[in-house]
Amino acid sequence: MYIPRTEILGDPDRYVKAGSTVILRCIVRGALEPPTFIMWYHGIDQLAADSKRHKTTLDRNLSEFESDAHSTIGSLIIESAKKRDTGNYTCSPSNSPSVTVTLNVINGESSASAVTSSASVTKKFYSACSLALIFALIMIGGYRT
Repeated sequence: MYIPRTEILGDPDRYVKAGSTVILRCIVRGALEPPTFIMWYHGIDQLAADSKRHKTTLDRNLSEFESDAHSTIGSLIIESAKKRDTGNYTCSPSNSPSVTVTLNVINGESSASAVTSSASVTKKFYSACSLALIFALIMIGGYRT
């Protein structure tokens, strides 16, 4: 028995520059029949198959090696990404569980590494503060005995 599964190709958390073309790909593997459709959502809003800003494609019946099962790739193409395109995108096939990818559109000269490194510095700062607080509580508790 085949149990279809869905996955996003690539990193589930994407960073792209504003103005670039974004291609999100979702693959359905292990299905005996290809999905009849793959719907894409931005947040809770269903995206139309073709619009001025984005389009979808569906590549069916990609045979898997040594298997009767098939793979299907659904793609969402976003032309000239804008800051408002930031958010969660969900691939929802007709015969397999949905999966979500997060898209982060960065304006100007900002880069993904700058965003990632600033998040890392923030986490390190909070970790250091937490350790200092714990140490202070231990020291205060030690003076009472």
